[in-house]
Amino acid sequence: MSIQKTTLVMAFLAYTILTVQAQQHNFANDNATMALPTLVQNPNGKVVLHWSEKDAQNKIALYFAESADQGKTFGEKQLIYSEMGIGTGKLARPRLLFKKNGEMWAFFTQRINAPAAPPVANPAEAGHGGHAGHNPTPAPAPKRDVQIRYAISKDQGKTWSAPASADSDTSRLVRGFFDVAVLPNDEIAVVYLKDVKGSTKHEERDLRMVLTKKGAFQPEKLLDAVVCDCCNISLLVGKDGQLNVYYRDNNNDIRDIARLVSKDNGQTFGKSEIVHTDNWEIKGCPHSGAVSTATKQGNYVSWYAGASKNPGIRVVDPLGKLINILDESAQNQNLAAYDDKIVWVWDQSPEKESKQVYYGILRGTQVAEKGIVPGSENGGNPSVLVLKDKVLVAHEVTGTDKKVTVRVSGI
Repeated sequence: MSIQKTTLVMAFLAYTILTVQAQQHNFANDNATMALPTLVQNPNGKVVLHWSEKDAQNKIALYFAESADQGKTFGEKQLIYSEMGIGTGKLARPRLLFKKNGEMWAFFTQRINAPAAPPVANPAEAGHGGHAGHNPTPAPAPKRDVQIRYAISKDQGKTWSAPASADSDTSRLVRGFFDVAVLPNDEIAVVYLKDVKGSTKHEERDLRMVLTKKGAFQPEKLLDAVVCDCCNISLLVGKDGQLNVYYRDNNNDIRDIARLVSKDNGQTFGKSEIVHTDNWEIKGCPHSGAVSTATKQGNYVSWYAGASKNPGIRVVDPLGKLINILDESAQNQNLAAYDDKIVWVWDQSPEKESKQVYYGILRGTQVAEKGIVPGSENGGNPSVLVLKDKVLVAHEVTGTDKKVTVRVSGI
């Protein structure tokens, strides 16, 4: 074994010695399909899991559960909100934030019911001269109205406010592919893609942001007028306190990942810059954006690129240097860090094998080790949380009956 490989293995072994193996914890609801498990940590250091459930009538409920023992066990699930039309797409996962003042803020997309169509005139009275049987031109279908909604709890999640829209614009437009963050000043930022008013294209969206001021959302601001239309965004507060917006840009159909940086809590931003030049040209949206995590050394970012050279999910270091590229069967990547410990997770279906959740441990500019998350057969859509002395992974599990449940495991 080479000296370099021996060093990497020893580093990984040292890491695993510090990692306490957590028991697997399964969440299941026989009457609902579960989705999008997400792990976060509240200001008190407790591990929190939140997810969605869809019942037989397609009504969506958002839940969360807390762990008092770093993910070994979880308490009873608590309801955040339940209604029709809540989005459960993996490109706009519901999010749960914790402010320094103790408030919990839940964010999700919701499709608002279309207004009733105007009454159609009596056919006997319709058309030129009132000739019977001449049908009028049907009214055009109303535009889709998708809002980014939020609810607030001031009593540790026991009760929640009625949901409201983060965007004060009441136009019937699609808003989505969003991300949220608590800023150093304890205000909240929401970034999202929004339909361009009056556009005649099938889909044309720009990049926008809203910020709270004393807890109330202010009018939105435009960040970039020409972006990729349907890729998720990653909003990240770095260890230096700067706000980073990672999104897929669109420069004459070159759709590489770009970054905007604000040094004043989202009030102003510098010039947009490409994170790493893939030169991926595609006349359409890949429906796949970036994920990111902050370390003392800077931010690590991962995304998919289908460029002719080195296609697949990649991860780059704070300087934009390419660290690793996964096989093209890999998808749904996620990143998390604690100090300088960085863990990369994804799901993958190698040839003739069932889908499982994989992980990689990043050390500086290298992947020190890769492995499979225990008990992740038929697993997908992973979320990872790195604690001081352990790593937790939550993911969906599809059973033989096609029912989807949620599992949390330690690695």
